[in-house]
Amino acid sequence: MKYYSYAIYSPDTGIFYYGYFEDLEKVLEMHNSNQITPTKDRGPWVMMFSECFDTRLRAIRQVSFYRSVKGQRFMKKMLNF
Repeated sequence: MKYYSYAIYSPDTGIFYYGYFEDLEKVLEMHNSNQITPTKDRGPWVMMFSECFDTRLRAIRQVSFYRSVKGQRFMKKMLNF
């Protein structure tokens, strides 16, 4: 099974959210329909970046990096924010 780490962005609030899931289309739909608590009522959300991994653990570790200060700087520089 493939796992994806992803970064979504809400242009209305200026907030990034980093997560992991098996199905990118489904998870974006879930974020935009307020089914995921941390992003509830903060959308609409746009997929900015995703990476595919063979293991769930690797995807989790990548998300942990993105949530760190160093990872947020890296991501914003990569996405030109």
